[in-house]
Amino acid sequence: MKTKLNILGSGTSTGVPMLGCSCEVCTSDNPKNKRFRTSFFLQTKKGKHFLIDTTPDLRSQLLRANIKHIENTIITHDHADHLHGIDDLRPFCFGPPPRSLPVFTHAECAKSMTARFPYIFEKDYFNEKKPILGGGIPKLGLHQLKADGSDEFIDGEKFNFYLLPHGHHKSLGICHENMAIFIDCNSIPGPIIKELKKRRIDLLIIDCVKFGSHKTHLGTQKAFEYIKEIAPTRAGLIHMGHGLDHNKLELLCQEEFKNHKTEVFVTYDTMHLEC
Repeated sequence: MKTKLNILGSGTSTGVPMLGCSCEVCTSDNPKNKRFRTSFFLQTKKGKHFLIDTTPDLRSQLLRANIKHIENTIITHDHADHLHGIDDLRPFCFGPPPRSLPVFTHAECAKSMTARFPYIFEKDYFNEKKPILGGGIPKLGLHQLKADGSDEFIDGEKFNFYLLPHGHHKSLGICHENMAIFIDCNSIPGPIIKELKKRRIDLLIIDCVKFGSHKTHLGTQKAFEYIKEIAPTRAGLIHMGHGLDHNKLELLCQEEFKNHKTEVFVTYDTMHLEC
């Protein structure tokens, strides 16, 4: 059995089409230009399931992908486009029997999540005088990752997590076996690149928000440089904004890497990858 990665969303924080925009990409009839916010559903060789990020589009993403069971959730960072759909995990806690769903992230993000969603994560938020009413709350157990590149085990599966610079914040880079998911970063530190090269990555999913450069994300220029340096077998661009047309970006990848061994492609919503 192979590791399977379902691209639930491939877009940047606004999604594509962007509200109120009538540009060429936002009005395109190419379904690969229709992008929910970036997130993933990972199924390991052992059959374990991991949701990576809870976007504001989460309910629609999970319905579209017909996902009915989640065992673990990993949150890369606390920006709204990767976190603010977290309440949609509630039905997965209902049961029967009712259960708590584990959520994993780094320390800075865990602190922010608790502050933003106290009704979920603060133990004393509800009490006898203030009971839970209505539709209930997600029962989520928040667990902090070391995120220092060392081996960490979740549900019997080995991962390596790295903290990547993302503007004023940090975002998780995720490695599992010979797959690496590096989204929402404006650079990849040298020691991490060295680790990735040693791993001989088969599939690299890498941030690419626009043509050229960007202050908090990778653009085509840096993404291409890192792909050449890491030299994975395959590399998929993700987190695209409405300035990136799918077909035009595919052509650019083909031209840029025509003399390289790495197969570089543009991800799209509902894409299924194996490793």
